[in-house]
Amino acid sequence: MDRRSVLKTIGSGAVAATGTVATSGAAAADESDEHYHNPVGPIGFGDVTVIQDQREDSDTYYAYGTETPKDIVPIAQSEDLANWEYIAPALEEYPDWRDEDDAGVWAPDINYYDGKYHLYYSYSTWGSQNNPGIGLATADSPDGPFEDQGPVFRNEDLGMTNCIDGEFRVVDGTPYMVWGSWFGIHGVELTESADDYVEGTDFHLAGDKREGGMIVEENGYYYLFYSTGHCCDGYDSTYEVEVGRAEEFTGPYYNQDGTDLRDLNEHNSGVAVLSATDRFTGPGHNTAYRDENGDWWLFYHVEATAQREVRTMMVDRVQWDDDDWPVVACNGHPSAKSPMPGSGEFDCESAAFESSVAADTPTATSSPTETSTSTPAETATSSGTGDGMSILGGVAALGGAAVGALGFGDSRGADDSDSE
Repeated sequence: MDRRSVLKTIGSGAVAATGTVATSGAAAADESDEHYHNPVGPIGFGDVTVIQDQREDSDTYYAYGTETPKDIVPIAQSEDLANWEYIAPALEEYPDWRDEDDAGVWAPDINYYDGKYHLYYSYSTWGSQNNPGIGLATADSPDGPFEDQGPVFRNEDLGMTNCIDGEFRVVDGTPYMVWGSWFGIHGVELTESADDYVEGTDFHLAGDKREGGMIVEENGYYYLFYSTGHCCDGYDSTYEVEVGRAEEFTGPYYNQDGTDLRDLNEHNSGVAVLSATDRFTGPGHNTAYRDENGDWWLFYHVEATAQREVRTMMVDRVQWDDDDWPVVACNGHPSAKSPMPGSGEFDCESAAFESSVAADTPTATSSPTETSTSTPAETATSSGTGDGMSILGGVAALGGAAVGALGFGDSRGADDSDSE
């Protein structure tokens, strides 16, 4: 029985047991239009990416995540960036440019470019270096359906391993792709159509054992956020977010200690701006969204909450200190409660904000109900990036024993050479 079949059998049961990618995880104990509770849900949305509907008079937002046992890139929608509802898969079948039985799709990146919605995605197999790549699917509407356009580039094109975890950016009219995991974070210029790379334009941004690079321009700097540490180990995950900044998009990027990010090659060796608490384990693989007031919000997932060992979507405010470094959720740890995005008011001392560091662990959460409205042609497979980073949200939901049963557990944290 191949890994995809095992995941389909075990993973679907795990998702059903916890409540599928269905509704927001916000607590209902003190509902208010003034604040929200983390997690914002839905569960299963790992490696989240967010966009606002670009159609006229639309106030709807869309989020996309790594595939689950039910979907190839699930989509959720929201009217306020804090209450999300699952709606459909972005892809109805697996792209045809790989033929491995256990290849998986994850780490999507959504953008509106040249009049279409561009959804970039990673396509690889878990724990291998078998020519991974970043593909592109496009649609006229953010809720799809998306039509696959094939690979933008693969490892063999650029001569670098782990061509995954793409981040699309346009700088001074030129499209770029930032990507990478385990063997460094890199960038490359794309063609004007943004569906191919320009040969000989790649550049190095950060060192090994880092992934999910995402760049924000603010305060006269480019900020490179990335994840490091072990993900996908449930409550044992050490995932966290670090950052560096540069005056030029192509770097070099330095962190708060003055270290060139290209010189960091060990897990969790930089300066963290978002790390775990007892309530929320393994925050990472983020994107950022700037609301109508110009405020930045960090969307990310946690590998587990105090209630369940499953990937879940989170959001927190990004502020800037006196030296123009980002401060996430007031103290660098996930919030339990926070003022609503778009409200224009944010006070770390207000009753509307509560850190998960100080918050008591709740005894219960809302119970999402299963609302799968479509049946994709095939369920999720095992996949991931180096040393267990960015494995499918569905696999993470299974917990350590099931992951071990799928053959993933032995390579994580034991022998780095076994990982991507």
